[in-house]
Amino acid sequence: QPMQPQPPPTNMPTTIAVAPRERWSARLGFISAAIGSAVGLGNVWRFPYLSYTYGGGAFFLPYILAMILIGIPLLTLELALGQVFRSGHLASFGAINKRLRGVGLGSVWCGYMVVCYYVVIIAWAVTMLVNSCRSIAGEMAWAGVGSEVFFREKVAGVGPITIDGSLNRSTKLVPQTWVGLTGVWVCIYLCTFKGPKTTGRITYFTMLVPFGLLVVLAITIGGLSGAADGIRLYIGEWDFGMLGGGTCGSRSCDESWPDAVAQVFFSLGVTFGTMTAYASYNPIQQGVQVDALICALGDLVTSFVAGFMVFASVGVLATATETPVATAAEGRSSGLGLAFVSMPAAFQALGSDPYYLSLWVRQLLSFLFYLTLILLGIDSAFSLCEAFSTCAADSRVFKHVPREALIGIICLVGYCISFGYSTDTGVYALDAVDYYINITMLFIGYMECFGAGWVAYSREQAVKIGWPAWYTATGAMLYASVVAPIVGLGIGSQSDEAEAGSAAGLIFGTLFFGVGMVVACRLAAQHGERPLDRGVVYDVLLSNIEQLRGDINSICGAAVGNMSVPFAWSLAVKFFIPPVLMLMLMLKMTSKNFGNYQGYHQWYQGWGVALAFAPFLMLAVGLVAPDRYDCFMPEKEYTLDELLGRTPGPCPNLEATSEPDRRVLMVTGAGPEAGVLTQE
Repeated sequence: QPMQPQPPPTNMPTTIAVAPRERWSARLGFISAAIGSAVGLGNVWRFPYLSYTYGGGAFFLPYILAMILIGIPLLTLELALGQVFRSGHLASFGAINKRLRGVGLGSVWCGYMVVCYYVVIIAWAVTMLVNSCRSIAGEMAWAGVGSEVFFREKVAGVGPITIDGSLNRSTKLVPQTWVGLTGVWVCIYLCTFKGPKTTGRITYFTMLVPFGLLVVLAITIGGLSGAADGIRLYIGEWDFGMLGGGTCGSRSCDESWPDAVAQVFFSLGVTFGTMTAYASYNPIQQGVQVDALICALGDLVTSFVAGFMVFASVGVLATATETPVATAAEGRSSGLGLAFVSMPAAFQALGSDPYYLSLWVRQLLSFLFYLTLILLGIDSAFSLCEAFSTCAADSRVFKHVPREALIGIICLVGYCISFGYSTDTGVYALDAVDYYINITMLFIGYMECFGAGWVAYSREQAVKIGWPAWYTATGAMLYASVVAPIVGLGIGSQSDEAEAGSAAGLIFGTLFFGVGMVVACRLAAQHGERPLDRGVVYDVLLSNIEQLRGDINSICGAAVGNMSVPFAWSLAVKFFIPPVLMLMLMLKMTSKNFGNYQGYHQWYQGWGVALAFAPFLMLAVGLVAPDRYDCFMPEKEYTLDELLGRTPGPCPNLEATSEPDRRVLMVTGAGPEAGVLTQE
């Protein structure tokens, strides 16, 4: 029979001392904050644009598959690690293996770089919010010059600078952007400096209000003439042929799958360290699987509703301007063009035939839209800061720095970096960094799953199968996942049928991985002087990831009355997600946009690559010299084995915990689904 994770002896109950740590005011506060972190600006503009670009409703297929098969398992992993280890991303992955510290550090680095440009977009929304209340000659502020010129000259301050690189360095500060981002950073500080209890209460407003506003806007605009034509572009057309091969607008249709995965990552907030940080303030027994499902569902519903509102507005704009709806959507239904060009134009168009809405009604709709963007953006922004600040607060360097001062330092440094995006060329640097960081997230997700699926409990696994078998199995997986996409893409580029390359890559990867596993199983059988049976195969393929799942379920799963993390999670994290993410990464890095995104000058390309690919260097340092990161780690580090008392090591000091805050947990039972967790 397959060997199951062994429980501690029943006559030697295991104790886990949970160190004093701030808590959320209630579970609802955590869920509100987590959904608020997941739901951001990308739900409003990027998801609808991707749906339109890649075949309308057909894009739901890769998106929902990515959500179920990749997003939710990764979200569950991050929530579980943060909750069990009571620490941020860096310490949690360092607890799996010290050579994975670079994975955690790279994640929070990317999150911090994102928030530094994210606040600039929020600042633009603040500028538009203010201008929504203004009128010029009895019309909206942008009516005289057009919404596109208004955004370029009055909001972003782009002026005469062109994309072709005729001026490749910033020359002046945009005052309105600078004032706006100053206010946004002050808000981030005020929302986070008091800790998770205050943050949780704030997110009741910043999460629930914008969702309600989205519903109101979707119903109001969706009931107008022409809205149905826009919605038809969104979900009424299901062109599955645009999910692979050919050209989809300015993109290759092959990018539909990696773009779906990147959207899930960015939307759910995984691979940024945010969810790990938030979960570290949960009670250790809280059910992570239910939390992950709720967060994913909230994110999916918000994206769906936002799409209705966005494309209803596109349909209204087309009707008012008497242009085909596809023309109204083309080129301006993405990102900045949608939020700051198409939507203002739509609000202005509502004053003409056949709508004739009064000025104050149009101003109100515009005000509510930009208020929604601000609220959606602000809680995502302070959650990204929380991921960074949690790791910093847990570290030895900042151990004695008061939280108020630490958050202030983090916000001040971020404010200084954001300053570079508030210039007249900031929009180009911002767009380039966003593109390349989306690519890096795929790699970080790959390394997270590799760490949890292949490195976690590797020593315990090696006792059963021997190090030669472990290295053989792990090496086969690494080589197959990296080389198979290269083979497939190489053959596909030489063939008229992209399917030929996909089949070749899949066959090569499967064969190489299968041969490697056969060799590893034979080595494992020789190591233990056992027959080559199902037990050996289980030990090689699943014993470590199942031990991790068993420990998670013993602490916060069925053992304490919660939904357990299912067996499918182990299969997804170990075997499915890594090769899929590597394929998505290869597709992005071999696309025509990589290195020449939007035709921007190489100054912007270089800035984006430098910031986005710094995690590769951090990972390399962690693999070679993990002790270099000691200063960023907590003074006391524990593995799950040490926490559960299965191996000798520095167990948590019960005497160091004050009596009112002491929580001693006892674990008994066997197997992934077993175990009883009680509190004394």
